Amino acid sequence: MYGQRIGSGRTAEIFEYGDGRVLKLYYAGMPEEQVEAEYRIGRFVCQSGVCSPMPFERVRYDDRHGIVFARIDGVTMLASLTRQPGAPTAEAERMARLHSCIHGLSIPDLPSQKAHLAERIRHAPLLADEEKDRIALYLRDLPDGDRLCHGDYHPDNIMLGEKEWIIDWMTGMSGHPAGDVARTALLLQFGTVPDEAPGEVAEWLAAMRIQLLEAYLQAYTGYAGTTSQDIRRWMLPVAAARLCEWIPEAEKEALAAFIRVRIREDGGEQI
Repeated sequence: MYGQRIGSGRTAEIFEYGDGRVLKLYYAGMPEEQVEAEYRIGRFVCQSGVCSPMPFERVRYDDRHGIVFARIDGVTMLASLTRQPGAPTAEAERMARLHSCIHGLSIPDLPSQKAHLAERIRHAPLLADEEKDRIALYLRDLPDGDRLCHGDYHPDNIMLGEKEWIIDWMTGMSGHPAGDVARTALLLQFGTVPDEAPGEVAEWLAAMRIQLLEAYLQAYTGYAGTTSQDIRRWMLPVAAARLCEWIPEAEKEALAAFIRVRIREDGGEQI
């Protein structure tokens, strides 16, 4: 049986689970195949050398699925940023460095980035069928890739302690790094913090998100040699795919407005 709860998020709670281990217990209703994906991809990622907590086994308690992970000690980058009164440039650079290192790897047998995006675009709410078709055609013409992509890379999925850990690999995939960076850029620009987050976190994010975004993009393009235009080309399909996720309606509406602006601007070739 698991022990004391030590954390929670939008999709799961974290509990103590014996010496050196924790249990990530998903809320009821989380599809089993998504939990299996995080377990399987997480093992691949750890075996490739990425600093990430190793998943040991899958478990089930009543109607809730879970994964037992190696325990890591530290704080999220988001929590660390809220405690720093100065500019977030240094952490943005660290965030970009870690992301570019991930993109230097290629792991076989991961889900396809473009297939994942195409499926989500097909089911995206708030968009007309004609808009979905246009975005799907646009995505098809974007370059393929075989690099390791996190699929949900942001400061709350980076843990800082004696090491720098990248966590939450449920959406890990194989694809083009610029698409992965576009996802991060959209999260920094439009993303909301969980309801259970302290008020100072939301206040900090509102005040500093643009500065963090600009510093991260500048650092990433320097590390990886990717251009700003490479990243911008992916933002239209990535934004459309995000509409399928469990996010607040206000964020979905902001994304839909962004998408329609990009469609009007020649299918997204301009910002």
